[in-house]
Amino acid sequence: MEDGTTPSADKPDGFDNLDHQPNYEGVIDRRSPSLEAGQKTYHVKIRLTETDDIVLFENPSHVVSLDAEEADLVKEQNRLFETRPKARRTADAEAQTRDLPCKSRSVNTECIHRQDVASFVSNYDMYDTYNDLERHTKEINVADSASKLEITTYSREGMEDIDDRLNRNPNFHLSSMILQRLLAGNIYREQQIRFRNMYPPDPCREDIRYLYRLEVLWTYRTVETLGKAVACASWCPANGDIVAIAYGIYGHTSSDDRGNGFVYVWNIKNPVNPERRYRFDCPVTCVAFSQRTPQLLAIGMYDGLVQIRDITDNTQIPLAVSNRDKFPVYQPIWDLKWVEFDNENKDEVIAVSQNGWVMKYTLTIGQYLLPYPLLRLDRVEGTLEGQADSNDPQSVKIQSDLHPQALCVTIHPVQKDKYYIGTDEGAVHWCSINDPFQHLGVLQMHSRGIFCIEYSPWSPKIFLTCSGDWSIRIWIEDLPEPIVTLSTGFAPIQAAYWSPTNSTIIASVTRNGVQLWDLKRRSSKPASVSTLGSLTTALTVVRFTNCGRSLLVGDAEGKAHVCALEDMPFPPHFQYRELQSALYSKLVTTPDLLTRVRRMGYLGY
Repeated sequence: MEDGTTPSADKPDGFDNLDHQPNYEGVIDRRSPSLEAGQKTYHVKIRLTETDDIVLFENPSHVVSLDAEEADLVKEQNRLFETRPKARRTADAEAQTRDLPCKSRSVNTECIHRQDVASFVSNYDMYDTYNDLERHTKEINVADSASKLEITTYSREGMEDIDDRLNRNPNFHLSSMILQRLLAGNIYREQQIRFRNMYPPDPCREDIRYLYRLEVLWTYRTVETLGKAVACASWCPANGDIVAIAYGIYGHTSSDDRGNGFVYVWNIKNPVNPERRYRFDCPVTCVAFSQRTPQLLAIGMYDGLVQIRDITDNTQIPLAVSNRDKFPVYQPIWDLKWVEFDNENKDEVIAVSQNGWVMKYTLTIGQYLLPYPLLRLDRVEGTLEGQADSNDPQSVKIQSDLHPQALCVTIHPVQKDKYYIGTDEGAVHWCSINDPFQHLGVLQMHSRGIFCIEYSPWSPKIFLTCSGDWSIRIWIEDLPEPIVTLSTGFAPIQAAYWSPTNSTIIASVTRNGVQLWDLKRRSSKPASVSTLGSLTTALTVVRFTNCGRSLLVGDAEGKAHVCALEDMPFPPHFQYRELQSALYSKLVTTPDLLTRVRRMGYLGY
């Protein structure tokens, strides 16, 4: 022993460690909705390859062909083997084995009685029999078709339906989910391999072409969600195979069409059927996974309610819901984000609504979320600093329009208490959680509503905004004017996001197509424009996957397309340096702005 001690004499070898307490460090308690501070989860990719053949049984052949080279040698050996017994001295002798004693016994079984009985059933008897049974008829929608199939079943009163019994069995749901994954793997095996990036492109091949092409791998769709627009999507941060998609309304919709809403949790292992289904009485507008506890899903709805769901729970019971008795909110929740401080072990959600309220909800041990109003936005007055549209006529303020619509919210990547809100009047308000009902600043960034604010993954001071004024603008903090403006022509940009693997790639979506921008190339028009589905279907949502080599695109018909990015530039080794070089090249025509940006120094992490 290294420490100078000797094992006990009354304990055999191998039992010395039984007195030590087990080390539970790093073990996560799944019963708690929050993980320990600083605890990180990792996604391990396992690649299965074919191993060498393992011989379990072998029966080699003992026959040689007459045309073989060693045929003559084998014939000679066989001749010697046959003549060898003749030279042996043998003697014939008789032998007899013992007879085994046997006893015969007969066994009689009971006689089986049989009887033939005639029976007659008339049509009246059959009619009375079926009237005594309960008749159930239900219609089933046929996938990819507008037709419906009627199924009629008969059951006796008081008899338990086998379908209801199976639906209450959790083992049946688990077995069904695993079986569906196996069956889907037979069809989507190659697409799943491409999604997992098991065969990355070779940078040394000769036929390299940068086409910025989208290839549809599969489409998430169900009969229940046809006609329901894909309002939002969120990838699970701990497991890149899982995505939550919200189905509701997108844009202007009549009151008759504002029916129910859905939230489906999909897995790439089963692109045909979702593994979690949540149904609501009103449309769903936004969803977001938690970074700290990835199994928690925040859901914002059109009637102003906010729910927290645990996707590991098979039941339809929410973990917590917002309480209108404490603070009533009846306007649509357009966006929400999780607030996660490094030194605090609690889960909080910031939600922005159409009436201008910014609410913070805290997850407690009870069934209700603890609401706290942070701010209510007011219409800006006068001329704001930023990009004002001189051609835009002065809007007339009326009494019912004193508060702007909060369309999006973004948390600062470094200063977690700081958040940005985009409104329908094209202004961005930045505020602090620690200073409620206070503004840190307001900047006019667009002339129409701002739909998205997204920070670059490689810089905590560079972010983009997209708006209904047909443009994407890239900003630097503390600069009142944009450094790059990307315009799509005559189409409002619904969403825009940075690529998590290439610092100069931006993906945006309009009603007509998906645009891929490369800041290293040109900013006058996108590098590629791809259309998905029918030309009459409007696209609503675009999201990069966690790996950055695929896109999820949703449309107004309830379909979510998972597309692979093909013929893309290879990610640079120095991401921030590449982004900085691309931005400097765009500012050559504005030397004054380029000088101001250079004086700001290093803007990366």
